[in-house]
Amino acid sequence: MKNLFRQELQSLKQQNLYRRLRLLEEHKGTRASFEGREILLFCGNDYLGLSRHPRVVQTAQKALERYGVGAGAARLISGTTKAHEALEKKLAQIKRKESALVFAAGFLANLGILTAFSGEQDVIIMDKLCHASLVDGARLSKAELRVFPHKNYKKCEDLLRVSRSARRRILVTETVFSMDGDRADLKELVRLKEKYNALLVVDDAHGTGVLGAHGYGATEDGGLSKKIDVIMGTLSKALGGLGGFVAADRALIDTLVNFARTFIFATALPPVLCEAAREALCVIEEEPLLRKKLWSNIHQVHQGLQRLGFPITKPESAIIPVLVGDEGKATEVFEKLLSQGIFIPAVRYPTVPKGKARLRITVSATHTRQDIAKLMTAFSKGKK
Repeated sequence: MKNLFRQELQSLKQQNLYRRLRLLEEHKGTRASFEGREILLFCGNDYLGLSRHPRVVQTAQKALERYGVGAGAARLISGTTKAHEALEKKLAQIKRKESALVFAAGFLANLGILTAFSGEQDVIIMDKLCHASLVDGARLSKAELRVFPHKNYKKCEDLLRVSRSARRRILVTETVFSMDGDRADLKELVRLKEKYNALLVVDDAHGTGVLGAHGYGATEDGGLSKKIDVIMGTLSKALGGLGGFVAADRALIDTLVNFARTFIFATALPPVLCEAAREALCVIEEEPLLRKKLWSNIHQVHQGLQRLGFPITKPESAIIPVLVGDEGKATEVFEKLLSQGIFIPAVRYPTVPKGKARLRITVSATHTRQDIAKLMTAFSKGKK
């Protein structure tokens, strides 16, 4: 039996798809040590550097003294605290919803949403490039899963039209697609959900803290938050911590409390992380220069890559993919960059389709101009 696993792993190596963990030491946000060398990280999702922001760290330290390390149980047993309640109130406020619910991870939130809101008599209609957590949630729900080509809303409407007999139609998208960095047309999806009486679920994991007039996310502008039924997000990206959340009308949140197995049966997010996330949200509101610096860095990276001749589109988020194509070639480019002190692991199948391997650059407000200049130098040499 073990030989079968070894054969599968060997097959992955032959296809340049084998993965291994890499130990980063002295991790300091955008900097770390790897195998005795100092490196710059352009691969994390801590877009605003809040994981090390003094206010967030001090808040976490105080919460640690008050609450300890863990939550002790699932939320419905003894795991709900004032920290959870305060964070949920804040999340509901920024997402313009009646209520919110915190999960122990964003992956668990997405599984919980789709398994609680849909079943065998329902249809889930989803963008092809949605995150694995949404795909897995749809499969676990036992609903019929129909996928439309990426951002092809004409095909999306066709699927909605032929699904009229379903008990419920759940329309699902990411706001910012995690591997391409592009954004969904939320206005068009709202139009379609209203026309076909569907429940619209959006994953704003990579938009929260980065997009919107106040950093509240991709749903903030144009009053979209009130028109979207379910807004999911994470505390692990621009907020710098860990956890997931769902914001929606109270009846939908109550449904999750009663039917989402990933909420009911999972130990609660530690209160210390709730307090850190709430403070991170306050920092986003009160220190807009962080987002301004982030977007300045994003544009600097984009312009630098364009000057080097890379065919990349105008950035819509803090994610800038450099497409390579071949999996082996992408791994070689990663190694070349690493030799120059730049750490951007190659993203390969099954995270992206075969033949579409890439270096996925993620930009942080804490990157300096010197960091970005070093990144450009490394890419210039890596092309040769």
